[in-house]
Amino acid sequence: MKQLKQLDSFDIDWDATPIRPERVVKEISDLLRKDDIVTTEVGQCQMFATLHIRTYKPRHFITSGGLGTMGFGLPAAIGAKAASPDSVVVDVAGDGSYIMTCNSLPVSIEHHLPIVVAILDNRYLGMVRQWQELFMDKKYSHVYLGERTDLTTVAEGFGAKGIVVTKPTEIREALQEAFKSDTSTVIDFMVEREANVFPMVPAGAALTEFVEVRKTRGE
Repeated sequence: MKQLKQLDSFDIDWDATPIRPERVVKEISDLLRKDDIVTTEVGQCQMFATLHIRTYKPRHFITSGGLGTMGFGLPAAIGAKAASPDSVVVDVAGDGSYIMTCNSLPVSIEHHLPIVVAILDNRYLGMVRQWQELFMDKKYSHVYLGERTDLTTVAEGFGAKGIVVTKPTEIREALQEAFKSDTSTVIDFMVEREANVFPMVPAGAALTEFVEVRKTRGE
């Protein structure tokens, strides 16, 4: 296959702080039962979920695919919970996509449809930032989301539960608490800000013109 670009990789430190996004998604996958449902927002979170979430049944992994529908995951999760009330429903989110439709969260509260929102919070529009890093020499433009927004406080204002996670050792406990909760829970995972997801197909390229990471250690 033709490769547009190869990048040297690093060995992922699963216990690193800030948290690796892959670690969060893998922990979610480990806790899922066969009837549980995952939805995704759009961007890096969507790709991490696609790579690391294991699902067992059709229509139990719900994503907008290549349509790039920012904000899709939260309302999709609410709809999935209404259709399957006995399933745990998890929205794997990025902070940029989640912010676009977080005003849907009160619907889950008012109608007693508890969902879990797992935010991979890197304070960027992560996928666009990744493109700008790889193809525009880190000339970042209009991708930084700032430091002031407290997503858990916003969630609590809507009537949901909010949890902040900053260490890998806190991931499993926070997820277990959210999975058992009788109200919607937003978990704000503070992840590595410039973590990238591979393989990726750049905008305008063919599926055979992908970017991958070449292993340099531990092959």
